[in-house]
Amino acid sequence: MRAYNSRVVANNDLALGCWRSDVARAALKARPDDWNKSAAVSLHCEFVFPRPMSHYRTGKYATQLKPSAPKHHTKAPDCDKLVRAVGDSIGDAVAQVLLLNDSLIVSLFAIKRYSTDDFLGAIITVTALD
Repeated sequence: MRAYNSRVVANNDLALGCWRSDVARAALKARPDDWNKSAAVSLHCEFVFPRPMSHYRTGKYATQLKPSAPKHHTKAPDCDKLVRAVGDSIGDAVAQVLLLNDSLIVSLFAIKRYSTDDFLGAIITVTALD
């Protein structure tokens, strides 16, 4: 949500809702039959974004990165907001996809990066802890 002078001028609720649904659906599909929804878990998230065309050279060198192209993805969306969306997707108190509540996430690793191959999206690993 973005605000200007106390007025909401942009809202991404629809896109966020679709993304959360996609994550929840993938989690349900990958969930083992014997999954314990009340177990503490570790969450590992890798978010992979495309590089903008402005990072690449032009002409016959169009496949090469400019020397000034940033190594790390430092633009929006924020890493913490991405992780929060994942936690909300798998730990929704109503749907209980993988967790009874996202408070069961006790450790977390997250990274966002530019794609180095054709893959774009998120790689999410949830590990039950003993």
